[in-house]
Amino acid sequence: MVYPSYRFFTALLLLTPALNAEQNPPEALIAAGHWKQARAIVEARLRDRPPDAEAYFLLSQLRFAFGDHSAPLMLAEKAVALDGSVAKYHRQVAEAIGVEAQHAGPFQEIGLARRFRKEIDRALELDPRDTQALRDLLEYYLVAPGIIGGSSHEATAVADRIAAIDAPAGFLAKARIAAFHKRPSETESLLRQAAQAQPPSYRARIELGQFYVNTEHPNLDAAENAAREARQLDRTRVDAYSILATAYADRGDFARLEESLAEASREVRDNLAPYYRAADRLLASKSDLSRAERYLRRYLEQEPEGTEPSASEAHGKLDLILKAEGHTEKEF
Repeated sequence: MVYPSYRFFTALLLLTPALNAEQNPPEALIAAGHWKQARAIVEARLRDRPPDAEAYFLLSQLRFAFGDHSAPLMLAEKAVALDGSVAKYHRQVAEAIGVEAQHAGPFQEIGLARRFRKEIDRALELDPRDTQALRDLLEYYLVAPGIIGGSSHEATAVADRIAAIDAPAGFLAKARIAAFHKRPSETESLLRQAAQAQPPSYRARIELGQFYVNTEHPNLDAAENAAREARQLDRTRVDAYSILATAYADRGDFARLEESLAEASREVRDNLAPYYRAADRLLASKSDLSRAERYLRRYLEQEPEGTEPSASEAHGKLDLILKAEGHTEKEF
């Protein structure tokens, strides 16, 4: 008997949660993309006192952010074992199951899908307003085969639930559905509505900017505008600078690129991703490879931030540049 493919968990990675006033310091740092700072706090906490449920929850996210795909599920399960009354711990188990499923066979994935639903349903039972858990459920409905519960209709219903809690997040959820069904005009319209909705959303502007630097529907002026608006909302997060670096590199506006990279280095000292993004686009267009080389070397001067391209990825890009220039990395 031939079974359909169940490789539907790829998109169910650990999603960076939105900032909110109730988060503790490590969670707020994670939400703002400062994984290394959060890791230092959590590791010190684990050294100084016995591990608790929250510490395991945080460590699960951190391990995945830095490339460990085996430990997050075990750590999340420990958090639930210590305190099963907290919604976000169950949500973390569900997301970690998604990571496990990426490396599982088709029969295993069916069981993992059921486990995912059990944990995400429990999370929403404990906290029906957990928009991150709702986004996870929406993704499940979108990408899972119908035989185990996939449903575009149910995905739309979940997007409506999100919208009732958080207007910008609701538009983003609907934009995700439109993008999944390859409707770029509708996606763009919904992303614009997300960026215009209240309260002002950094994430909405970032997703709009990312849409416009996508090579399938580029609009560099609109990308720049969205990134500038996001930067006004929060200068301590790297995403806006990464979009600006991408747009300026694509445009060949090196004066503004250098200015933006310098600002990013001042404002977000622990994340040099804008250098990588600019180098990647210069390499793709085969323009000013010496500049791309310099940017990659700058990116490699410190440990990459969690969820950003790894050092090995940067070395791979650097090797491509050096080969194009007739060199090898070993020469430097």
